[in-house]
Amino acid sequence: MSIMNEDDGIVVKSSVEMSNEWIVPVAVAGSTVLMNEDIPSGQEISKALKLYESASGRKTGALISMEIGGVNALIPLLAALECNLPVIDGDGMGRAFPEVEMTSFYHSEISAVPLVAVSKEHSLVVTSTKKLIDTFKDFTFQDYGYCHFACFGANGHHMKAAMIPGTLKLTRDIGKVLAQKASIWDKAKNIRHAFLNSVYGEMEIVFTGKIRSIRRWFVNKMLVGSATLTGQLQYHKKQADLYFQNEFLAFAIPEETACTTPDLIILLNYETGLPLSVSEIREGMLVMILAIKAPSLFHTKEMIDQTGPEPFRIPESFCHSTDANGRGLPHENWY
Repeated sequence: MSIMNEDDGIVVKSSVEMSNEWIVPVAVAGSTVLMNEDIPSGQEISKALKLYESASGRKTGALISMEIGGVNALIPLLAALECNLPVIDGDGMGRAFPEVEMTSFYHSEISAVPLVAVSKEHSLVVTSTKKLIDTFKDFTFQDYGYCHFACFGANGHHMKAAMIPGTLKLTRDIGKVLAQKASIWDKAKNIRHAFLNSVYGEMEIVFTGKIRSIRRWFVNKMLVGSATLTGQLQYHKKQADLYFQNEFLAFAIPEETACTTPDLIILLNYETGLPLSVSEIREGMLVMILAIKAPSLFHTKEMIDQTGPEPFRIPESFCHSTDANGRGLPHENWY
């Protein structure tokens, strides 16, 4: 089933094709678990855009994803179809992070206001940065635990300098790989090839194993937890640990290797080759773990301070890694 008719189309512009139109990032915020239990009507994001235009006095010329992870890769496409607007190939995170101040837009001095948010029954317009984050969080979780929102509007020149380019096309390319009827090893090889032509670093397979135990709990309506894995195949003598907060944020083979946010940690179901979210993993499941170096912007000191291990309070055991010769590399976010 598709929401698009045969004659429908969405114009996607690369960073090279951008002009100086007013570009508005859009997204869903809150709990994906709660959103899956209470599906939105589909009108929320177009309503948010109308309120944004009224509050800003600006006519939206194009849309861009706030974050490219999960459903938020699709939100600007849905809004573009509804509002007949082009979409920019890029986003502000290169993955999914839980806070709006973790975007490249925020750190490029693009104003976060006006911020407009819409839930199933209510709307919010914030025009002052004072207590912006707290006000937005309170609204997000007051009704259904999620909302659609728009903010960080900017002209094309400013947005081009601030965004992570090419992530929408990369998402499509990876989706094509995952849809193939192929072994997980072939899929991993093709995913690695897709990342080679992107702003990300190289992808590596860092573990294959069975999930032995999982601990999950909710903190501020975020699904938080850890998992222990027993190695299989070439990793059969090893054990690994995972830590997550809605997303997989840290991976470690004790005394050997580690990878933490802002770098990407992806779990694939070994049987199907499809990605797994933190709510989908189960004890006894066989998985392959991939790690991808984040775009270089996220390895600046400013962004590490905002999106690295410390703001997530990741346990110290995840935050040390080694090189190929076993030499310790403290304070690195790579294996």
